[in-house]
Formats: sequence, C-alpha cells, structure tokens
Amino acid sequence: MTDYAKAAARADASLRRKGGVVTLRREVPGEYDPEIGGPGAGTVTEYAGTGVKLNYNQDDVDGTLIKQGDQQLLLSPLQRDGASMPTPTTSDTLLVGAKAYAIANVIDLQPTDTSVLYTLQLRGV
Repeated sequence: MTDYAKAAARADASLRRKGGVVTLRREVPGEYDPEIGGPGAGTVTEYAGTGVKLNYNQDDVDGTLIKQGDQQLLLSPLQRDGASMPTPTTSDTLLVGAKAYAIANVIDLQPTDTSVLYTLQLRGV
C-alpha cells in the first residue's frame, strides 16, 4: 500500500467516525432509439459512501460561485464496501438521507493517481 493509499484509508476511517452514509447516484441516459424516437432506457448506478456535511462560512458565500444555502461535503475516496469511489462529477446527484443535492463543484485531492479525499459543493435540488 502506497503512502497515498494509506492516507485514503485514514481519511475513510476518520469520516466513518465523524460522518454518515451518503449515496452518489450516477445516471447514464440511454442511446437514441429510432423506434421510439428518443433516448432508450438509461442506467442508474448508486455508490454507498461516507461523508461529512459542513456549512460554508458566511464570508465564503459570494452569491455567484458559492450561493446562500450551498453546503460542503467531505466524501471518502472509498465506498462502504472498501472499493474505490468513482470520482464524482457535476452530472451526479448526492443523497444524504432522503434529501437529494446537485453537485455544483468537485475538488479531488489527488497527489498522484490515488484520490485521498473529495470535497463537493452541494446545492439543494
């Protein structure tokens, strides 16, 4: 295990102690189906992870990049089953309990090819 893999495992352990279960939902639309004249059935994949949701400091809320009500989420680079979490994108949705959030921004702390922590900017849907 490289030093960064150990750092990712430590981040996961810390988030499991202080955070809760979150779900990263990735929807992939189906390809165009000429028989129905539109996209066919897509796929939805959910990844169970661990995260800690935080409020932004009022000084950071500028109304443009960070809007009133936005929240920050520190997401483990590992899924609950220990597999690697796919890198979140702004096309994904994050579920915290029953509440869904759009992902406005993603910061991937990745010193080499190993992600150590994801910082997500969440916006209510």
